[in-house]
Amino acid sequence: MKRGQKRMENKSSSGRKVLINSIIYSCSGLLLKCFSFFLLPLYTVYLTTEDYGINSVITSFISTASFIVAFSLFSAVMRFYVDLKEEPEKLKRFYGTISLFVFFSGTAFAVVLTIFRQFTSKYLFSGIDYYPLILVALISLIFNCEYTIFDNILRSQQRALKSSICSIIYFFVSVALNIFFVVGLKMGALGTLLASLIAYVLYTAYFVIEMSVTHTIKFCMDLKLLKDALKYSIPIMPHNLSTQIALFVSKLLISDVGSLADLGVYSVATQFGNIADTIQCYVDSAYGPWLYERLHNKENKYKKTIRQNVKLLIAVIGLFFVGISLFAQDYIVLFLQKSYVGAWMYVPMIVSVFAIKTTYYFYVEILFYYKEASRKLFIATLTGSVLNILLSAIFIPIWSVYGSILADAIAMLVRVIIVVAISRKYEDVGLRIRDFVINFVIIELFIFMGLILSIMKYQTTFSIFNFGYKIVVAFLYVIMIFVMNRESAMVLLANFKEKRKKK
Repeated sequence: MKRGQKRMENKSSSGRKVLINSIIYSCSGLLLKCFSFFLLPLYTVYLTTEDYGINSVITSFISTASFIVAFSLFSAVMRFYVDLKEEPEKLKRFYGTISLFVFFSGTAFAVVLTIFRQFTSKYLFSGIDYYPLILVALISLIFNCEYTIFDNILRSQQRALKSSICSIIYFFVSVALNIFFVVGLKMGALGTLLASLIAYVLYTAYFVIEMSVTHTIKFCMDLKLLKDALKYSIPIMPHNLSTQIALFVSKLLISDVGSLADLGVYSVATQFGNIADTIQCYVDSAYGPWLYERLHNKENKYKKTIRQNVKLLIAVIGLFFVGISLFAQDYIVLFLQKSYVGAWMYVPMIVSVFAIKTTYYFYVEILFYYKEASRKLFIATLTGSVLNILLSAIFIPIWSVYGSILADAIAMLVRVIIVVAISRKYEDVGLRIRDFVINFVIIELFIFMGLILSIMKYQTTFSIFNFGYKIVVAFLYVIMIFVMNRESAMVLLANFKEKRKKK
């Protein structure tokens, strides 16, 4: 009896930890997104659309190249902690080996691209000057990888609070440096790159000092541990790289067909779209563990429970999609420089792509639950990314930014179809495609209704009347989703009240 009780307590404690960590990551992530969002007016005053375009290309390059330089060892850091946490000495050597290997790999990568700098500048950075912009980017890449390793170490140890605090400190240090270089010294794109580089170096220095002082790392080159880690991480590279490469290629094509200024305007729009995707990412981080528990226990009517809750969740996510699509224009027109005003036209379409992706999030968790199925995930990711690159090469020369968004939408739809098809081979958990289709149609309908006046009359100006009209449309959406999901909402509310009474 005591053993059983102890197991129950451990499960309860584990569940609370997952929930608390999810809340911590969600709150810190949204906090940083909000700060970035509200700093846009400052940056757009001191950064031209071309500066923004340069930053967008280089940021995308670093995100893509980090997986190549590190051979996706970031994932190995997360996975191998579980195996090595009972062997502290081995774990120290593992951390030290991974850190050194990635540092040397990044340095070698930077040296090779420097030797072939003419090729690098022409094909990888769309005509951006090597000195000093690309050189600073390559050095940043090395320290960005070290930053990511340390953050993954904290996450693997479930130290969510420390990870979040470090991320917030890093963010504000980066902002302070940006203000110094961009606002104070007016260094434009170079200023933002220098700010990022210095922030990465400071974070890496803290990582080395902190882990050395606490004796949790031993810098060495343990070839056995490295070999085992690479065996695990290299097969994951296609999954990690494919989406990043597709995004990077799209940005290069936009800057080639149009200009870096066009890319800069588009990059501002993507920040609004990314907020929408971030929200559903955090919902997914809470939904995943909850789904695994339902699938493990398979209590009575578990499929009905899953479907009802998912319908409610996607409707709530839709509220954020509608809100971002409708009110991005007002924020951009009121607070950003006039050269960026056209960015709002892209926002509803970018959000619509993420609305398609909603289905992917809820079905992909089924694949993650079944270990054998998770190995097939790369099929969807790789197929979607290759298709995205091919369609971008066709559409972007014709429709520029709109061509890129169309390619994203088609590729995302294909990815969703593949994931749904694979997941259904393992288990039907009660989800229905028609629920997602209906939700998508409703979202698009309300976005269209809300933006009619903006498109027809107020494209470049702010109107109180138009703003009030959008509020009414958003309020009507809230009423509709409540009516459509009244039963699920009431059940959740009743369960919450019952738990409160028991406490």
